Amino acid sequence: MQISKEESAVIHDTHPLVIDRLTRLLSMSLSKTLPLRAIFKVWRELGLPDDFEDSILSQNPHLFNILDAHEPNTHLIKLVTSPSHEKLTAAVENWRITECCKDDCSVDRTEMRFSFKHGYPPSMKLKKNLRAKVKEWQKLPYTGPYEEFTSVKKRSKTGVMEIEKRAVAIVHEFLSLTVEKTVEVEKISHFRKWFGIDLNVRDLFLDHPGMFYLLTKGKRHTVFLREAYERGCLIEPNPVYVVRRKLLDLVILGRRGLRSADYKLSSSESEEDDDDLQETENDHGNMSCRSITCSLYIMITCYNLHVL
Repeated sequence: MQISKEESAVIHDTHPLVIDRLTRLLSMSLSKTLPLRAIFKVWRELGLPDDFEDSILSQNPHLFNILDAHEPNTHLIKLVTSPSHEKLTAAVENWRITECCKDDCSVDRTEMRFSFKHGYPPSMKLKKNLRAKVKEWQKLPYTGPYEEFTSVKKRSKTGVMEIEKRAVAIVHEFLSLTVEKTVEVEKISHFRKWFGIDLNVRDLFLDHPGMFYLLTKGKRHTVFLREAYERGCLIEPNPVYVVRRKLLDLVILGRRGLRSADYKLSSSESEEDDDDLQETENDHGNMSCRSITCSLYIMITCYNLHVL
C-alpha cells in the first residue's frame, strides 16, 4: 500500500513529463490524433495518472482536445497545436550528439547521422555478411518520427528499406517514452495505423536484435529497448521506475526467501493461508492491479537470465 501511494505521489509530481510524453506520442501520429482506448492500453507504461482524463487532458484544453469518433463509445485525442519537429528531439538524436562529442568516437560522424545504437549479448555471434548489412542499414536515410511523412508510392528496394527504418525509428521512440522502456507487442500494435506503419511490428523487433530484445512468455510477447538496460536494470532510472523497482526487489526477495526456507506448512495451514490470501486479494484487488505490472514479473525473468 505504501509503495502504491509513493508511486501516485511521484506521478503527480511529474505531470510536466507526462504532458510531454503525450504530446510526443500524438506528434508521431500522421493526423496528430490517437484513439483514447489505445492510450488506455499503455497508460501505466507511459506513467500516466489513473485519472489522466481529468488531471491531464481536461486540465490542458490548449494542448489536447477530446473528440467523438465515428464509432459508438469511441473517443479520439487530438493535439490542438502541433509543435514543429525541430522542437521535438528524438531520443536517438541525443545519443548521436553524445557519441559525436566523444574524443574516442570510432564511427565516422557522417555515418552517425542516421545510425542507431546497437548492442549484442556475448552469446550472439554475428556473421560477416550480417555485420555488413547492419552497417549499410545504419547509413540509410529515413524520415524521423516527428517529421512529416508522405508514403512512398514506388515500392523500390530502397523505398521499402526507408519505410522500414522509419517504422524502427517510431517504435524506438515509443519505447524511449515509456517509464520502463518496455511494452507488450500487442499494445504497441494498436498504434500501427495511426503512425503509418504498414509492417508487422513483431517482425521489426526480430529483424533488429541489436536494438530490441523480444521476450516470449506463453502467448505474450514483450519488447525491451536493449540499450536502456544493463543486467536487468535501467541505466538511467526515472522516479516512477525507482518506485516500481522497489516492488520488484520485494518480489525477488520473497522468491529467494521461499526457496531458502527449510520449513513446510501443514496442509491445514496451507488451506487457511490460501483463504486469507484470497480474502486479501479481494479486499485490495484494485490496489494490486494498480501497483503490480506484468512487466515487473517479466523483468524478474530478465534479471535471472541476465539478458538485458
